[in-house]
Amino acid sequence: MKQDHGFSLLESLVGLTIIAIFLLALLQVGRNSAAQVKRAEEATIAANLAKALFSSAGVEYPLIPGIKNGKLNSDWSWELIITERYQPNTFRLKPKTELQLLDLKTRVFNADTIYEFKTVRSSKKQALK
Repeated sequence: MKQDHGFSLLESLVGLTIIAIFLLALLQVGRNSAAQVKRAEEATIAANLAKALFSSAGVEYPLIPGIKNGKLNSDWSWELIITERYQPNTFRLKPKTELQLLDLKTRVFNADTIYEFKTVRSSKKQALK
């Protein structure tokens, strides 16, 4: 009778192949996770920049319809678009307030990605020239 004292060459190759496939799948998952983390970091930077722009509108930038542009650094640039919100014609009603609604839209650019954020702001009516 012959005694078995180890693995054959074929069994070893099959085992190594299974381990290699498992490690390649694990490497691919890690690579995808790193790309998702990078995209999430960029989206967070864009959201924070948009929040800062919305906060500075009316303080640093006047709340009048128009477009303002700027750069954060060599990678990031932004555009703030202020437009007057459509309000139905209520000339028969006596206005109780001198407020107007404005739409604020911010576009944040990074390389080939554009992030867009919107909000509505109220402001005292100003005589448009």
